[in-house]
Amino acid sequence: MTLTTVPPPPRWARVAGTVGWAAPVLGFVPLHIPWMLGIPFLANEASFDAWYHGRANGTEGYPEDGILGVPAGALYLGVLSLLALLGGVLSLGLISRWGLVYPAWVPVLGGRRVHPWVPLTPAVLGSLVLVGYSLTLPFRIPRAVAEASPADPFTLTGAFVGLPLFLAWTVALPLAGWSYYRRTRAGISGH
Repeated sequence: MTLTTVPPPPRWARVAGTVGWAAPVLGFVPLHIPWMLGIPFLANEASFDAWYHGRANGTEGYPEDGILGVPAGALYLGVLSLLALLGGVLSLGLISRWGLVYPAWVPVLGGRRVHPWVPLTPAVLGSLVLVGYSLTLPFRIPRAVAEASPADPFTLTGAFVGLPLFLAWTVALPLAGWSYYRRTRAGISGH
């Protein structure tokens, strides 16, 4: 398989790859940056500080002083944001030329063909996680919203802001991955 034999992604796949990039990179990450910095933007201020410093709502297992001076909440959100960024880049790569050929600036691999399973493996695994988690949401979200209290800093923001972004990514990533697989399957099967 050569780059010239891989057809371009169809319009629906370009839309999916763009949504799969935009939802985590332009939606999820900017919402979490203030929280990583200790600013309770769109969060319940009454409980945010305790959560941020590892004293409540799932961060109790972290050292109260944080890890290497980074508060527990900031560390947790930093890891989530990094994963979201990587997932967004993956989604964009599934519809971009650099998802087929490593960019020239990549040491050793620059200019070489990307084996299709390099992006497909995380796309498949990520899609399974996203879809699996999404299947639990019809049961979890209504209960969480009904039981939301000042002791929980994020439930309402998560339900009304984060959930639509998450669901968009849950649909977009598998679609972009499916298109990439269909376009590159000759390279996967060795034909």
